[in-house]
Amino acid sequence: MNINCDNQGAIVLAKDNKYHSCTKHINLRYHSIREAVKNGKILVTYIPMDENLSNIFTKALARLNFEVFVAKLGLTKV
Repeated sequence: MNINCDNQGAIVLAKDNKYHSCTKHINLRYHSIREAVKNGKILVTYIPMDENLSNIFTKALARLNFEVFVAKLGLTKV
């Protein structure tokens, strides 16, 4: 499974096995993601924010970016 992510910190945490003082509060059940990445079941890849199609649902976008994402989704005016 490929997961595209625009958060480089999250990608590092998913791949890195070291426990940092800022992340020691993360619940043990979330370490299963790290195991899945290690076993090759999940591939976490970086995608720039301007290319992350899911941002249309989660962020306020400039009009041009919004129109580009709408076109990529294949949406049209009714």
